[in-house]
Amino acid sequence: MGAGTSSAALSVPAPDEASLPVPAADLDQDGRTDGPPRASTMRILWFYDLDGCHGPTGVTRHALGQLECLARREDVSLRVATGRMVQPDGLAYWATLERLPRRELPVRTRQLLRWWRFSDWPTIDALCGPADWVYCPAEYAVPVRSARLAVTSHDVLQGLRYSPQRTRERLAAAYDRADLILSVSGFNTGRLAEAFPACRDKVVYVPNAAEDLFFDPATPSERERVRQDLGLPAGMPYLISVANFQPRKNLPRLVQAATSLPEVAAGDLALVLLGTGAEAEARPLREAVAAAGKRAVVRMPGYRQGEALRAAYAEAVALVFPSLCESFGIPVVEAMAQGIPAALADSTALPEIGGAAGWYFDPLSPDSIAATLRQLLDRHEERDRRIAVGRAIAARFRWQAASDRLVRALADGPS
Repeated sequence: MGAGTSSAALSVPAPDEASLPVPAADLDQDGRTDGPPRASTMRILWFYDLDGCHGPTGVTRHALGQLECLARREDVSLRVATGRMVQPDGLAYWATLERLPRRELPVRTRQLLRWWRFSDWPTIDALCGPADWVYCPAEYAVPVRSARLAVTSHDVLQGLRYSPQRTRERLAAAYDRADLILSVSGFNTGRLAEAFPACRDKVVYVPNAAEDLFFDPATPSERERVRQDLGLPAGMPYLISVANFQPRKNLPRLVQAATSLPEVAAGDLALVLLGTGAEAEARPLREAVAAAGKRAVVRMPGYRQGEALRAAYAEAVALVFPSLCESFGIPVVEAMAQGIPAALADSTALPEIGGAAGWYFDPLSPDSIAATLRQLLDRHEERDRRIAVGRAIAARFRWQAASDRLVRALADGPS
């Protein structure tokens, strides 16, 4: 959507000036001042749509991972802001942030972002108080008054390959407005430079990561509970996928490939697909499951988070991640941290993340997927070796290290 599309602009309700927060002082949610920041600290205003806590995707998990690390840092004076929330999960998470200076704006984040496509008023730092940097852990084209703006670029290829033209325009606006662009992988940085060459000099690598809990072992009781939750009997091995049901995640091919293995077809090895999607996305997946035959055990229980997700990895034989378009892949790090092998598409960012630990296949070929799974299941010593390599690789992708990179990038500023 271009800036000249006046009819679209008229359909966006303008934020009510009387309802917006008073931009005068550095106030917290209750109107109290937290005092001037220490001279040595960097003032960061973190802005994101916390309604994304409902069924969080990789972008929201990135946002919360960085937020929680920033909140612990002594070299940062942090303020948190979001648009008006309606999802219970977002409101519950917001309640955990009461010790931080924070502001819930009276207009939903999506409405604000739509308004800001056509107007630079009101700036986010005018609404929420002064800052050195406004940090948006997504591609938000947010207007600023005196602060500088940093945004995270998550998946340029998805925006270009699978999204409408207005998504490309939205990305271009965010990257043009930003003083600093934080890219989650080398692969994504390359696609960003190709598609938006004017951004080359302001891109810095700040990767995704896995939460600390995935680096600790799941307890026996957690593992028992997750089997019951997934409807799997004790001792039944299973392959796991953690992905939404979007076509780019390539899950119908995974079902076709996995159920061609004799042990899956016979019901001796299950397939667990953790994720959700719209009806149009879920239908091809259900059709692939139906074609696998009555003996195949395929579970589609929705998403799992936290300790339940950790236990689901720990009990699995392997993660299978056949995505056709991935600019990082947080489940790959989580699975490797839990000590299970990862069978991955041999394209986009997945070889960068999985490195020498991954078992790779052509994601467009069910035969290639099945052949790779056959090797992973049969080559026990090699599987153990790659599991050890995977643990070492996963240890590089922790949120504290990503936070250090973020703060260093903000301190150094754009090149």
